[in-house]
Amino acid sequence: MVFLTIPASAQDIISRLDFGKKDPQPEFFEYSPLDKGLITLGPTNRRTTRFYSLTKYDQEFELQWTEQVFEQNGRRHIDFVAVIGPRILIFISEYFPREKVIKTFYTAYSLEGELEVEKEILSVYPNQKEQKVDLQYTLSPNKRKLLCYKNLQSRKGAEKVLYYLFDEYGEYVSNGEITLNYPDNRYRVRSLRVSNEGNVFMLGKFFVNTRINSADDFKYMIHRYDVVEESMQEIQIELGDRFITDLAFRLDRTENIYIAGFYSNRGTDQIAGTVLQKISRSGELMLDATDPFSEAFLRQYLTNNQINKGKELRNFFLDPEQGIVLRSDGGVLLIAENFFVTVQSYRDMYGAWIDRELYHYEDVILTSVASDGTIEWHGIVDKSQQSESQANLSYFSAIGPAGIFIFYEYQPRRENFDIYYNKISVTGSVEDRKPLLSDYRYGNEFYPRFCEQINNREALMVYVQNRGKMFSVVKVRLDSSD
Repeated sequence: MVFLTIPASAQDIISRLDFGKKDPQPEFFEYSPLDKGLITLGPTNRRTTRFYSLTKYDQEFELQWTEQVFEQNGRRHIDFVAVIGPRILIFISEYFPREKVIKTFYTAYSLEGELEVEKEILSVYPNQKEQKVDLQYTLSPNKRKLLCYKNLQSRKGAEKVLYYLFDEYGEYVSNGEITLNYPDNRYRVRSLRVSNEGNVFMLGKFFVNTRINSADDFKYMIHRYDVVEESMQEIQIELGDRFITDLAFRLDRTENIYIAGFYSNRGTDQIAGTVLQKISRSGELMLDATDPFSEAFLRQYLTNNQINKGKELRNFFLDPEQGIVLRSDGGVLLIAENFFVTVQSYRDMYGAWIDRELYHYEDVILTSVASDGTIEWHGIVDKSQQSESQANLSYFSAIGPAGIFIFYEYQPRRENFDIYYNKISVTGSVEDRKPLLSDYRYGNEFYPRFCEQINNREALMVYVQNRGKMFSVVKVRLDSSD
């Protein structure tokens, strides 16, 4: 049974949708900005995964319609579901053994449940290892362009990216193949974005030498691909003699490129300050600034003696998707998390030695960088998470009218196990953590990677209850006065 309840909570809960142990569990869910509804895709019932159904809910999460959309034959793989304008798009890859090819196609439904496009083929490629890559997608800054892409792998040849572009009405408008003239075993596309105009931008990292001994052993670059002219522009990112731990990039509405991250004077696993560059769409460097961390901030993690010896912070990393936020004044907000892995060895009951890997997700630091590249403030969200599984660790960030919220699963000392959140103001002050839900308990699992901010004031939280027996989606208001 699917039901709607709103429990008491510290943060404003607008609505929620719970799937009980007798209900089929959705494998995909997407928000519909046009009518503020919710779309899910998953098995039609719990007894079998042969048939899959698409289900639509309104903005209050009340059921509107459900439609069986395809039958699984053991060779089909759902790449993803996306909602763009008035259309729901389902992307599927299927292996055809007689032809020995993989075909990727999409099906389109209206928000009212009408089939509008049935199995439109996007690509056909031989069934080779390098072709078995999931189709991924990204949205333009204004959410009106959908870019689907595959990053094909080839150790001997050049890196290739296949792309398929959809417009604001969910119409398939163009496709292409982008060839990057670097060998795949030494080049990596770190992130890919699409502009409001529909052009493709990629941040790449090329390893000049496989063993990194100096900052010159690898290079970062931006590729801008014009989909109309089918032309490529490569922009080298010059960072001097500094090691770069992490870089992320964003596009503004006019295709200006903001590149931001952390640098080190010692190596690629440490950070000593921030990097900010702004590059125009024509490739002109408009801003190039670095700023070291202050001693006051370093003292949060290092002793005075360590600081005097030039020691730097270790194991802080930017998430490529939520690690950089553009500010309206031309500055950026960087969000980094302390992450590392430890190994514990122990003997089992038979005397054999077993290695146990533990993933550690610790503090989240927020760094506000002004439009001239100088650091304005730091905010620290204090947490400590560890587990053998990464699925429910880390954080989810969402930006409200009065600041940014950091959500994470945690049990503070002498407090209840819950999803907690800290609110960080526009001036960097970090409010005390607060629990999100009143009915959260052990056996529940929060999934930050499935959460989504749906507008300037609301976000969707995803978690499972009762050791996986119930799947829950909760809509949260971000402008609470609490």
